[in-house]
Amino acid sequence: MGPPAKPPAAAVIAVLSLAAACMAAAVYFGGTGQLPLAMTGTGLFVILGGLGFELARRRS
Repeated sequence: MGPPAKPPAAAVIAVLSLAAACMAAAVYFGGTGQLPLAMTGTGLFVILGGLGFELARRRS
Protein backbone atom coordinates (compact mmCIF):
# COMPACT_ATOMS: atom_id res chain seq x y z
CA MET A 1 0.00 0.00 0.00
CA GLY A 2 1.57 3.30 -1.14
CA PRO A 3 1.36 6.76 0.35
CA PRO A 4 -2.00 8.55 0.11
CA ALA A 5 -2.55 10.81 -2.88
CA LYS A 6 -1.91 14.52 -2.49
CA PRO A 7 -5.11 16.52 -1.98
CA PRO A 8 -5.71 19.13 -4.68
CA ALA A 9 -4.63 22.68 -3.93
CA ALA A 10 -8.17 23.90 -4.58
CA ALA A 11 -9.45 21.73 -1.71
CA VAL A 12 -6.84 23.15 0.68
CA ILE A 13 -7.70 26.72 -0.33
CA ALA A 14 -11.44 26.07 -0.08
CA VAL A 15 -11.23 24.58 3.42
CA LEU A 16 -8.97 27.34 4.74
CA SER A 17 -11.16 30.03 3.15
CA LEU A 18 -14.23 28.53 4.78
CA ALA A 19 -12.38 28.50 8.11
CA ALA A 20 -11.56 32.20 7.70
CA ALA A 21 -15.20 32.98 6.87
CA CYS A 22 -16.31 31.14 10.01
CA MET A 23 -13.94 33.22 12.13
CA ALA A 24 -15.17 36.44 10.51
CA ALA A 25 -18.74 35.40 11.30
CA ALA A 26 -17.72 34.54 14.87
CA VAL A 27 -16.18 37.98 15.36
CA TYR A 28 -19.29 39.65 13.93
CA PHE A 29 -21.69 37.67 16.12
CA GLY A 30 -19.47 38.17 19.16
CA GLY A 31 -19.52 41.89 18.55
CA THR A 32 -23.31 41.93 18.39
CA GLY A 33 -23.61 39.97 21.65
CA GLN A 34 -24.82 36.69 20.16
CA LEU A 35 -22.44 34.41 22.00
CA PRO A 36 -23.87 31.00 21.00
CA LEU A 37 -23.40 31.85 17.31
CA ALA A 38 -19.96 33.31 18.02
CA MET A 39 -18.86 30.14 19.82
CA THR A 40 -20.24 27.97 17.02
CA GLY A 41 -18.25 29.97 14.48
CA THR A 42 -15.13 29.69 16.62
CA GLY A 43 -15.57 25.93 16.94
CA LEU A 44 -16.01 25.55 13.19
CA PHE A 45 -12.91 27.70 12.66
CA VAL A 46 -10.83 25.41 14.86
CA ILE A 47 -12.11 22.24 13.19
CA LEU A 48 -11.80 23.53 9.62
CA GLY A 49 -8.46 25.17 10.34
CA GLY A 50 -7.07 21.89 11.64
CA LEU A 51 -8.43 20.04 8.62
CA GLY A 52 -6.99 22.64 6.26
CA PHE A 53 -3.54 22.48 7.84
CA GLU A 54 -3.61 18.68 7.72
CA LEU A 55 -4.49 18.80 4.01
CA ALA A 56 -1.70 21.32 3.43
CA ARG A 57 0.76 19.12 5.33
CA ARG A 58 -0.16 16.14 3.15
CA ARG A 59 0.46 18.23 0.03
CA SER A 60 4.02 19.04 1.06
